[in-house]
Amino acid sequence: MKIFSSSSFLLVFTICIIGCVNFVYTAPTKIGNGYSLIAIEESPDGGLIGYLKVKKKNNIYGPDIPNLQLYVKHETDNRLRIHITDADKQRWEVPYNLLPRESPPSLKQTIGKSRKGQFSLLSNQEYSGNELMFSYTSDPFSFSVKRKSNGQTLFNSSSEDPDPYSNLVFKDQYLEISTKLPKDASLYGLGENTQPHGIKIYPNDPYTLYTTDQSSINLNMDLYGSHPMYMDLRNVNGEAYAHAVLLMNSNGMDVFYRGDSLTYKVIGGVLDFYFFSGPTPLAVVDQYTEFIGRPAPMPYWSFGFHQCRWGYHNLSVIEDVIANYKKAKIPLDVIWNDDDHMDGKKTSPSILLTTLAQS
Repeated sequence: MKIFSSSSFLLVFTICIIGCVNFVYTAPTKIGNGYSLIAIEESPDGGLIGYLKVKKKNNIYGPDIPNLQLYVKHETDNRLRIHITDADKQRWEVPYNLLPRESPPSLKQTIGKSRKGQFSLLSNQEYSGNELMFSYTSDPFSFSVKRKSNGQTLFNSSSEDPDPYSNLVFKDQYLEISTKLPKDASLYGLGENTQPHGIKIYPNDPYTLYTTDQSSINLNMDLYGSHPMYMDLRNVNGEAYAHAVLLMNSNGMDVFYRGDSLTYKVIGGVLDFYFFSGPTPLAVVDQYTEFIGRPAPMPYWSFGFHQCRWGYHNLSVIEDVIANYKKAKIPLDVIWNDDDHMDGKKTSPSILLTTLAQS
């Protein structure tokens, strides 16, 4: 008695093959081959300046930028800066007049000048500050940031073969860098976006920063602002420690947190990292806002009753709304208008504020 027809056997065989294929692990494709640190020496301002050269070019997401400039400096006792950019051409950065900060020295004007153009590497691969310590590996180039008081590694950009992320990638419209993290770290931040868990960062949730004007009613959406900063809270031998990492980059980016690593994938600009040592959450916030600017005090009128919406087409409509609030005896101190009053919304999303004096 024939149990299977030839067609049935072929179907079962195909299903088995597909099932077996699904269990075969395929390593993720790595985008770049990293860079080599060719030279590094002290800069005139007391930092470090280095010269990086791409190891092997490819054209995935465009050609690699061949030469990079590395600049590292302990700017304060609790803040370390690591800046990486194109060594030959200027790239977009958050404007220095918008957020005042030190401008890195030029690689061409500093490195090798004391040795008539002969490149060299420092004998000491560690650069220590009051609490944070920068160290590097030359080939392939990677760096780490450690806390001196307890030896904890706060950031480690190296990539091993099994890791699902690349070494440093630096192309015109694609930058990638990652850090290894302990599994017991608790991360918070990376705004603005609508996350189901609030400000706590959970593994495998999408974190996209793109500064788009869209409703916040949906989850996992990027919003108006971009704040590529996260605070890392850790329990080290029963003691609590906090630090923060800021990537000063205003371009669109995806940030992937896997639980034991975090990867930045950015579509432009530079890699300009700031590390704040804490060690308490309050100290981190104090150090961070000292750098980017303190929150402005709230004006008294802002504590009143506000109304805001999009869709008021002219001033008479707004006057009717105000009159109806008064008629219904609903308190109203401020009414906000969205971009309806602008010429073709050309300066969206600026906001016109009208304050009301009601008896």
